[in-house]
Amino acid sequence: MPDRIATPDEAERFLARMGVALRYAATKGLPLASVRSAAGPADSKAALVRSIQLTNHLLATGIGIEINVVADRLTIVHRTLLPALHVLVRRGRRPDDLDGLGMQARSAFALLRQQKEISAGDLRRHLGLTADPRHDPAYEALAELQRALLVARGPFEIPKAGIPYLSTEGYPYHLLHERHPTLVRESKKLSEPAAARIWLTRYLDAAGPVPPRKLASLFRRFLSPQEIAASIAKVGKS
Repeated sequence: MPDRIATPDEAERFLARMGVALRYAATKGLPLASVRSAAGPADSKAALVRSIQLTNHLLATGIGIEINVVADRLTIVHRTLLPALHVLVRRGRRPDDLDGLGMQARSAFALLRQQKEISAGDLRRHLGLTADPRHDPAYEALAELQRALLVARGPFEIPKAGIPYLSTEGYPYHLLHERHPTLVRESKKLSEPAAARIWLTRYLDAAGPVPPRKLASLFRRFLSPQEIAASIAKVGKS
């Protein structure tokens, strides 16, 4: 029987236990828990709405932070794991280090520094961008910042009609180091090997045995196969 969550307290306990969970539905062959799947059956609109409400709660309280660096999927990570992840993704780079980012992502970062909160629509209007169903340069720029762990996406108001996860006002984005300053400060106390051990230990405690090749695939954006092997060996000796 899979986990079932229906209340904010249950969602908090679920994420604390899992450490990291998919925002949307679970996928066969992907060893990650899912907030959407834990909220109820895949064919239930009520469960979909409930999962959005619970995810909004996690994001609004800061207990969960949405990321997109695990398996290239939107996931929610528990706040206690963010310092370790921040070390592994940022690798000592300052929040204003935008090396490797495209011009539109840099423009989005600058706009966020000015306005403190923006949506993809705000960025489109600011840069004069156009979007179509297959290509939205504003979302792509914001996703690029999210992969660099520079922005955090907040909760949104669920529309009363239509598709529940398509907000009419847009998803609000904030600079991560301003939204979660305490967690970013905590990351400065961790070495990269320590952060890798914390991340993998917490994940494996919830997921159970996962082959090293699968771990390398899941976490390829911020952990090398060598770091994974060294962390697992260290944990095994402790």
